[in-house]
Amino acid sequence: MTSPSQHYPSPPPLPSIRFTSEKTVRDLGSHPELVRVGWGTYMTRPDDLPFWRAQQQVTLARCAAALHQVPSARALTHEAAAAVLGLSTIRREPDIRLAVTSIRRRARLPMPRVRVGERPCRLVVIHRSLVMPDDDEITTVNGMYVTTPLRTALDCAFDLPVRESLPIIDSALRMVCRPDRWTREATTSTPIGDAVALLRDGVERQGPRRGACRARTALSLTDPLAESPGESVIRWGAAAAGLPAAVCQRRVEVDGYEYFLDLGFDRLRTGWEFDGLDKMQEADDVRQEKSRELRLARAGWRVHRFGWEEVRDPERMVGRMQEIMPLAVVSRRKRTEHHDLWV
Repeated sequence: MTSPSQHYPSPPPLPSIRFTSEKTVRDLGSHPELVRVGWGTYMTRPDDLPFWRAQQQVTLARCAAALHQVPSARALTHEAAAAVLGLSTIRREPDIRLAVTSIRRRARLPMPRVRVGERPCRLVVIHRSLVMPDDDEITTVNGMYVTTPLRTALDCAFDLPVRESLPIIDSALRMVCRPDRWTREATTSTPIGDAVALLRDGVERQGPRRGACRARTALSLTDPLAESPGESVIRWGAAAAGLPAAVCQRRVEVDGYEYFLDLGFDRLRTGWEFDGLDKMQEADDVRQEKSRELRLARAGWRVHRFGWEEVRDPERMVGRMQEIMPLAVVSRRKRTEHHDLWV
């Protein structure tokens, strides 16, 4: 049985979007409740939303705008596809990548600047690429053509730093396999090992495509039991810090309670937790978490917490990881010896 607390990705709802065929002062730009996100594409202003949520909505609107601006595109790929599919990412406003059959003019197309209230959103570019997915690697989500979860994971493994691709790969496998944290096995017809094997075969089928070593490194770290992008990144950090392999969603029973640590180092009896945006918002949440940590401490487990400020600063995060772990377990390898983790 799967716990309702387990988080499986699902496509987010699209914001309200309107299109026009003209780019003139007579078009929808005169409506104060609308903001222009692309050529002939407008969305309802997300000013009333939390900024992180507004960024997500702007990204989805930009994806629709890119397909509207480049109608010959076969599909959204990479982080744009991940956003539409609902996969986990650590960049809230990625550039928009499109697979196209030909590039007659510029490969990069800048998109309009967008502001949410008084805060500017990131300046985003449309990238057109000739790296083409197969027909069976393209699907439709909310009316937009996107690469399938596994193809999206494959492209990100090749072209993004491992720290950024790993959350997308983990969540793509989570979407395809829906693993149960108790049995640690898939609840769909696709076993986890088979899905990972498909990705590894996909790397080899890409032939001499640049980034193959980086892709293999990312796939060696993937684990669909991770339930958030932050959990994936702290697992990357453990590898970058030269630490021994840890157990994702480590189950611990103590005093009749059952807990799952985001990352557990069994031999050291040390657990790492990621505190996301929605964790411990109420006083009761803090009390329950304190009781949880006291029980874990009585069972011999030490818990260390990491937040978004560290996830977004990899040097700081890896440095802290090396400081809090016993010197004897930290690998003496130089950073250049595991270069593919950083590029």
